[in-house]
Amino acid sequence: MVLKSYLSAKGYDVKTTLTCEHALEVFYIFKPDLVLLDVNVGKSDGRVMCKMIKAQAAYQHVPVILMSADLNNLLSYSDYGAISIMEKPFNLPLVLATIRSLLNPQ
Repeated sequence: MVLKSYLSAKGYDVKTTLTCEHALEVFYIFKPDLVLLDVNVGKSDGRVMCKMIKAQAAYQHVPVILMSADLNNLLSYSDYGAISIMEKPFNLPLVLATIRSLLNPQ
């Protein structure tokens, strides 16, 4: 919720969910420009959701950032199709800078 409030205050339209199943529904309806995925999402694994998104040609262009408090969960992030990782607890300005660089590449 902190991340949602922070990014919303910076002008981003943020949608959140508590499960991967619901997140996929929101993803297909909302069609986001970027996805932040926690590795541990309830009983699900955000890495698996990332792989599901990236397996679809229509969504391969959407950058996905994986987040986890356990760095070991993030070591093989590219195997799942993620473009970047964030270790929790995260630095909010760094998250914002990463998002901006992915959405507005120079």
